[in-house]
Amino acid sequence: MVYYRKYRPQTIEELDSIDVRDKLYSVLKNSSVPHAFLFTGPKGLGKTSTARIVAKVVNCEKVQSSKLKVKSSERIEPCNKCYQCTSITNGSNIDVLEIDGASNRGIDEIRDLREKVRLSPATASKKIYIIDEVHMLTAEAFNALLKTLEEPPMHVIFILCTTEPHKVPATIVSRCFHITFKKATIEELVRSFKRIASVEKLKIDDETLKFIAALSDGSFRDGVKILEEMATYGKTITKELVEEKYQIRQLPDQIEELIGHLLKKDAKNGLQLVSKLVEQGVDMKYFLEQLISELHQMLLAEVGVTDSSKFKVQSSKLSIEEIKQLVELLAKAHAELKYAVLPQLPLELAIIQW
Repeated sequence: MVYYRKYRPQTIEELDSIDVRDKLYSVLKNSSVPHAFLFTGPKGLGKTSTARIVAKVVNCEKVQSSKLKVKSSERIEPCNKCYQCTSITNGSNIDVLEIDGASNRGIDEIRDLREKVRLSPATASKKIYIIDEVHMLTAEAFNALLKTLEEPPMHVIFILCTTEPHKVPATIVSRCFHITFKKATIEELVRSFKRIASVEKLKIDDETLKFIAALSDGSFRDGVKILEEMATYGKTITKELVEEKYQIRQLPDQIEELIGHLLKKDAKNGLQLVSKLVEQGVDMKYFLEQLISELHQMLLAEVGVTDSSKFKVQSSKLSIEEIKQLVELLAKAHAELKYAVLPQLPLELAIIQW
């Protein structure tokens, strides 16, 4: 089993986002739990995993039998041993339903859901509906769902998950307990990696863990996938190994070289360098981010915020206005990467336009 599934958090304590942990502890220890949750944030941060943990907490036989005795200072966790917890973990609990919003986005599907919501749970205390990518629902489907959220049966809890909260109608948002999943910090990512490395008996130092975290773009899932890929080369993982396999050891020199071509308005050599990066298998998204970061530092140096002596490219310096224009061009290229037919195309067009 792949790491991100094998080491999916099973308790609130195992969630690596401190903010999410604190909010869940606060709301779930109360006798009255919200009838609808809205989890929003970028991909790979554990929204669906958290939804399953909430489902376990509200249905765990041990939690429900001891909830009246829980003190305000105590934290509630699922036991992960009773039938409700184990069946939710392995996906066989008939009272916990996970629905893909992209595949069930029409009004007919939501009307069918509304009819089934009225039925009492078979064995659990609460019937849980987890709707992933809820922003994919049509306007009519949202209106149908709104009626259920306004007057939900006592035995039902909805957990809506989305990576695009701006597409969820305000009327839906206002009826949910909203938890925002922010991009993971380096410390949170390292905490997650260390837990896995300990169980898998991987030899990896903090510097390498932080380096993998920097490559993860704030995503637990992406970071764990990198860690797993590195583990296929052996139990000892070094920063040099990660740099070699991700073709980023020469990245600082390549960024410097491209900035030199941009200084000279040399489109031909700039495009040849991009072609070379593609042949080496360099991640264009990561390269663009590092290039923009370097220009950002140059901008700060130009206005005297940081020391400019660290930049090797000194001849024919870019002006503040030129750096600003370049950053805007490259930021646009970065945004277009998601839909690009060729991953290098947005950067190539930005170089030609410059």
